[in-house]
Amino acid sequence: MVNIIIRKITFKRILSVLIVLGILSSLCITTLNVNKKSDFSPRFTPPLYQNKCYYSDNIFYNCGYGIPNCTAYAWGRAYELLGEKPNLCTGNAGRWFEYNKSNKIYKYGNEPRLGAIACFDNVYGGHVAVVEQITQDTVTFSNSAYEGKSFYLSYANVNDSNPGQDGWKFQGYIYIDDFTNQAERVNSTYITKAETGLNFRAGATTNSRIISTIPYNTRLYITTVLKGSDYSWGYTEYNGVEGYCAIEYTEKT
Repeated sequence: MVNIIIRKITFKRILSVLIVLGILSSLCITTLNVNKKSDFSPRFTPPLYQNKCYYSDNIFYNCGYGIPNCTAYAWGRAYELLGEKPNLCTGNAGRWFEYNKSNKIYKYGNEPRLGAIACFDNVYGGHVAVVEQITQDTVTFSNSAYEGKSFYLSYANVNDSNPGQDGWKFQGYIYIDDFTNQAERVNSTYITKAETGLNFRAGATTNSRIISTIPYNTRLYITTVLKGSDYSWGYTEYNGVEGYCAIEYTEKT
């Protein structure tokens, strides 16, 4: 009798655990579809080798298919934008859109949005590119090409139903996030004016990690400026590392 009671209790406990695990699993799947809103800083220059998103921490790079390669670049760019490894397909580019759609991971559609991954299919295994800028009539994409250029920009009309090359079939965009702010492209030299040194940060906020301190009167080539709630942040490179500095403490030359 005691054994029967113990077996019943044990079975109930196991059943309870399975139910809880099932609920957690469904919650995890649901969470993947909830996009957060983040500021967006476009990339118009190639990533440095020290950038782990594209190299040391990149799944394609570690499998021997690193940049130049469109999938390695787009996966790395998504990682850079999200601040965490993306849940994207790790196969050929032509599989990315259907993989995301069938697994219900990220939102998707046919409208260009900041940070969206444009997916194409072709006889060479497809192509993926990332939307970096949207103006009144033009969409700017950042790209890499297998056995080709490590980094390049391409352009299309915002109303183009096939914003790729001839022979490519446009499948749609994967929206990895709902980005809310677009940086201004400046491509200019600035000089730091903070007498005690200017904090060089990993992100465009005072809450971001300080990478180093840039000395007074240092020349920086800033590619974009992102307006934040506290400062306007210049995206630049210093001592071989990419990051942000408060533009208010610099002077444009």
